[in-house]
Amino acid sequence: MVAFDPRSSRRWRYIGGGFALVAVLVVAIVPAVIITNRNKQQAPHDGAFYAQAESQYSNLTRMVSLDHLDSKQRIFVVGDVHGCANELSALVTKLQYNQTTDAMILAGDLVSKGYDNPGVLRLAKALGMYCVRGNHDDYVIRFKTFENEHGAQRMAPPKAYLPEGNVADPMKFKDEHAAIAVNLTMEEYDYLVQCPMVLDLPFMNARVVHGGVDPNIQNVTQNDPHSVFNMRDIADGVPTRDNQAGTHWTDAYNEKQRNNTPPIKIYYGHDASRGLDLENVTFGLDSRCVYGGSLTAMDIKTHQYTQIKCNKYAS
Repeated sequence: MVAFDPRSSRRWRYIGGGFALVAVLVVAIVPAVIITNRNKQQAPHDGAFYAQAESQYSNLTRMVSLDHLDSKQRIFVVGDVHGCANELSALVTKLQYNQTTDAMILAGDLVSKGYDNPGVLRLAKALGMYCVRGNHDDYVIRFKTFENEHGAQRMAPPKAYLPEGNVADPMKFKDEHAAIAVNLTMEEYDYLVQCPMVLDLPFMNARVVHGGVDPNIQNVTQNDPHSVFNMRDIADGVPTRDNQAGTHWTDAYNEKQRNNTPPIKIYYGHDASRGLDLENVTFGLDSRCVYGGSLTAMDIKTHQYTQIKCNKYAS
C-alpha cells in the first residue's frame, strides 16, 4: 500500500491549474489574433488586399511621367477610340492639332469593337500620341506577347485557355482579342505595349488612367492593374467593373481629394454607360464613340472639350 503524500497532491493541482490557464489564454488570444489579421487584410492599403494575379504576358509598365510636356500649349486627353480610326483622324483635324506645340493622350481602349484597330495604332504612333492601357488593350497585348514567345501555332485549340496563371479574366484562344493580336504587326504591338497603367503629369497635378484608381491607395503605382483597367464602382472597399454594385469610384475619390492642396486630378475613359462625366477633380471622357456617340478630346489646361460625331459600330 502506497502512503498518501500531501506535497504530491499539491504539485498535481498546480500543474492542472497551469494547463487550465494556458487553455484559457489560447481560447482568448488566438481568436483575437485571427480577427486582427483578418482586419489587416480587409483594410485598404498600398498594395490592395483585393489585388489580382498579373498575367505573365502582360508586359506592363506601371507609370510613366510626362513632366517634359509642361512647355506644350495644349494637352488633350481623348476618350475611348475603340478602333475608330477615321473619327480619331477627324478629331485631330478639327483641333488643328500640331505635334510640335500640342500633346495628345489616349485614355485607353485604343482597340477592339471598332473597324480599324491597326489604323488607330498607326495614326497614334505617327502623330506621337501618348496613351494608357485599357482593358481591351490588355487582352490584345497578352495574346500578342504569347504569340511572340511561342508562335501563332501554339494558340490552339480554340477552347483552350491562354496559360497565364490564376488571373481574374482568363481568356480562350477563340476570344476575339486573339484574332486582333495575330493581325498586329510588331510595330503596332510595340506602340500598344508601351502604354502604361498610369500617365503622370506632375506639373499639372494630374494623372491619366483608363478605368479609375482606388482613393485609399496613396502610392498610385500600387493599384491593382486589373482594377485600374476595369473599375466603375467601389463596393465594400473593393473596385468592381459593374456600375450598379456600389458607388461610383469618383465619388470617394473627389471626397478624398478635398483634403489635398492642390488635389490630384484624374482623367479617364472606360465608363461608356455614364458617358461624359465631369466632376471637380475627375473627368470621364468615354462618350460612347463606337456605340454611335461622340469622340471627345479635352484640353486639360482649359477644360474645354471638342467632339466628333461617330457612326455606330458596336451595340
